Amino acid sequence: MEHRDYNYYEANAADVNLEEITSSAKNAKILQRLRDGDPTLRYFSLGGGFGSYFNIGEGDDLGWLGFFISRSACLHNLDICYLPDGEQQIHAFSEGIARSQSIRNITINNLNNDRFTSIVRVLRNKSQLEGLSIWSGNNIDPDGWSELGILLESGVCKLQLLYLRGNNYIGNEGMDVLSNGLRGIRSSLEVLNLSDSSIGNEGLLTLVDGLTNCTSLETLQLSRNDFSSAAAGLSSLSD
Repeated sequence: MEHRDYNYYEANAADVNLEEITSSAKNAKILQRLRDGDPTLRYFSLGGGFGSYFNIGEGDDLGWLGFFISRSACLHNLDICYLPDGEQQIHAFSEGIARSQSIRNITINNLNNDRFTSIVRVLRNKSQLEGLSIWSGNNIDPDGWSELGILLESGVCKLQLLYLRGNNYIGNEGMDVLSNGLRGIRSSLEVLNLSDSSIGNEGLLTLVDGLTNCTSLETLQLSRNDFSSAAAGLSSLSD
């Protein structure tokens, strides 16, 4: 596959045959709706099975998919549940996400550490992002978790919702990274879900420290974790 930049996609968008860059009629239809600015296409899932979903197969060009996502003014919710091999296609798709001005909520699931990291990195310029959900199906290493911490700590994304339920690799060690990151979104965060994340007493106290002055927080979900006596530290959140 030859190198293609954004200018290439923009120059050929009106004339490209969508059936030739997709693996199915269903995928071609989704690209058409994105290209035509269908106002009803507000939710899109890549590799998932809900709503308007795009199942990647042989022949699908993720560069074109990323381009049409970047041009949509109506797409508000994006689920990324699968990314194939191929660095050039991943880069082109990621560039489309980075250029999008409409996406408000992103869900990431079932990605390995490299794919997860590549997506998190392109979110650093998404000031309009309101919700980020990272489900338990991902396989994230400490360096990937650190990338998430960098994203949060930058304060570029004024997240209102951060959903991390079931990520049991967080634990006490991961709370150090998350606590630092939370300081970057403490003026906007309203909902934080850390249920079932293997957080113990030490991790809970670290979390409390990170939520200091988080005046916008309305909901904190911590069920199915491993803390006990340190639960008393939660009282400081209401001070």
